[in-house]
Amino acid sequence: MQDRYPWLKKWTAEEHEQLMAMPEAGRRPDEIAGALKRSEAAIRARAWQHGIALRLVTQKRKP
Repeated sequence: MQDRYPWLKKWTAEEHEQLMAMPEAGRRPDEIAGALKRSEAAIRARAWQHGIALRLVTQKRKP
Protein backbone atom coordinates (compact mmCIF):
# COMPACT_ATOMS: atom_id res chain seq x y z
CA MET A 1 0.00 0.00 0.00
CA GLN A 2 2.92 2.33 0.69
CA ASP A 3 3.96 2.00 -2.98
CA ARG A 4 0.56 3.12 -4.22
CA TYR A 5 0.17 5.89 -1.64
CA PRO A 6 3.65 7.21 -0.75
CA TRP A 7 2.23 10.15 1.24
CA LEU A 8 0.66 7.80 3.80
CA LYS A 9 2.63 7.37 6.99
CA LYS A 10 2.99 3.72 7.96
CA TRP A 11 2.00 2.69 11.47
CA THR A 12 4.81 1.32 13.61
CA ALA A 13 4.28 -1.42 16.17
CA GLU A 14 5.02 1.12 18.92
CA GLU A 15 2.36 3.53 17.62
CA HIS A 16 -0.16 0.70 17.43
CA GLU A 17 0.60 -0.29 21.04
CA GLN A 18 0.12 3.34 22.12
CA LEU A 19 -3.16 3.48 20.21
CA MET A 20 -4.41 0.43 22.09
CA ALA A 21 -3.30 1.76 25.49
CA MET A 22 -4.42 5.39 25.29
CA PRO A 23 -8.21 4.82 25.09
CA GLU A 24 -7.99 2.46 28.06
CA ALA A 25 -6.30 5.27 29.98
CA GLY A 26 -9.26 7.55 29.20
CA ARG A 27 -7.69 9.62 26.42
CA ARG A 28 -9.99 11.17 23.81
CA PRO A 29 -9.41 10.61 20.06
CA ASP A 30 -8.25 14.20 19.55
CA GLU A 31 -5.70 13.83 22.36
CA ILE A 32 -4.45 10.56 20.88
CA ALA A 33 -4.14 12.21 17.46
CA GLY A 34 -2.00 14.99 18.92
CA ALA A 35 0.23 12.58 20.82
CA LEU A 36 0.81 10.35 17.78
CA LYS A 37 1.04 13.29 15.34
CA ARG A 38 -1.74 11.91 13.16
CA SER A 39 -5.17 13.16 12.16
CA GLU A 40 -8.19 12.28 14.25
CA ALA A 41 -9.63 10.56 11.17
CA ALA A 42 -6.52 8.34 10.95
CA ILE A 43 -6.87 7.45 14.63
CA ARG A 44 -10.56 6.60 14.25
CA ALA A 45 -9.94 4.54 11.09
CA ARG A 46 -7.11 2.51 12.63
CA ALA A 47 -9.10 1.95 15.80
CA TRP A 48 -12.12 0.78 13.82
CA GLN A 49 -10.01 -1.57 11.66
CA HIS A 50 -8.56 -3.23 14.76
CA GLY A 51 -11.64 -3.20 16.99
CA ILE A 52 -10.29 -0.63 19.45
CA ALA A 53 -13.07 1.20 21.30
CA LEU A 54 -12.66 4.97 21.48
CA ARG A 55 -14.49 7.37 23.76
CA LEU A 56 -17.40 9.10 22.15
CA VAL A 57 -16.82 12.81 21.99
CA THR A 58 -19.81 15.02 21.39
CA GLN A 59 -19.55 18.68 20.60
CA LYS A 60 -21.18 21.09 23.00
CA ARG A 61 -24.12 22.97 21.61
CA LYS A 62 -23.77 26.70 21.43
CA PRO A 63 -26.52 28.54 23.29
